[in-house]
Amino acid sequence: MAKNATLYKESKVLLLTPKSGEPVQMDFNHAALTKKALLIVAISFLLYTIYQAITTTIFVIHFPLVVAQLPNFITSTQPTLQLALFLFQEIAGSIGSYLRLIGAIFALNCAVLFFKNDVKYLQKLRLLFLFESLYFLLLIPAAINHLVGSIISSSAFLNFYTGVSCLLQAVLIFPPLFMLSLKLKKPQNLPSILKWACIAAPLYVFGFWVRHGLLWVYALLPLGTHQAGLIDTVGSVNSLLTLLVAAIVTTVASITFSKKKKNTWLIGTAIILVGVYLVIYALVSVWIPIYLAFLPLTDFWMITLPILGIAVLLDSKNNTILNLKNRLILFG
Repeated sequence: MAKNATLYKESKVLLLTPKSGEPVQMDFNHAALTKKALLIVAISFLLYTIYQAITTTIFVIHFPLVVAQLPNFITSTQPTLQLALFLFQEIAGSIGSYLRLIGAIFALNCAVLFFKNDVKYLQKLRLLFLFESLYFLLLIPAAINHLVGSIISSSAFLNFYTGVSCLLQAVLIFPPLFMLSLKLKKPQNLPSILKWACIAAPLYVFGFWVRHGLLWVYALLPLGTHQAGLIDTVGSVNSLLTLLVAAIVTTVASITFSKKKKNTWLIGTAIILVGVYLVIYALVSVWIPIYLAFLPLTDFWMITLPILGIAVLLDSKNNTILNLKNRLILFG
């Protein structure tokens, strides 16, 4: 265990002794809402990755036909290089989809173990972060294909902004998430784990802001209705600002991690904001068809995150009340 903290697990009670030596008690029952919400989010993530794996499998089955028809959709000055880049992108992307599915299975396993107060959930959490990080690493071939392809080829399937999006996601998300998975090999090294968690969390959200913000730039805006209506405005503001605000809040939460009460509320708020982006996106897609058409390219599993965020806020309130009662008993 960490030098500055001693954990005692007794039935459903966790006793934490921080640097100050002041004992703080947290009843696991007061985290029941968060545990249930985590199960919902994990199931949502698993269903999403199953859908992505199915679509990937269908694509792989028809891959020879796609390659044969490729010259009809891409005009290139370097056709051999363009074909190689396309193959590299699709092979890496397919592997990434299956790796993310494996990560989602570990995510559900982790949530179940955490629900049961089984410390083995940390092992599954490490594997989740590992496979998730590899998924984003495998976006680099797509970035290369789109960036180089935009120069040597002409096609509606090649887009410079898509290449930038994939590259930034890989750069922002893979390194810290991979390092966090490595640090979790030694769960007793708590300071190092918390350090990389505080680095990975905001960069993960910033990565998703890049992903969905540039989706609006290269797809939703050019192909939209171009009407200055309320729904269009809501969709545009949501695409550009909601995840950005969530990333900023996550950054502040990471910086102020030691301030437990404020930090918990910031974490809950950030989680809610990430999910709210998908909720608003889904509502906008009811009126604007182009949003609905690109829904499969969004991380629509995150639509369940407001449930988790609200659960974190409610559990935080309950634990604050419990800790206050404990202090009154100890020092009263």
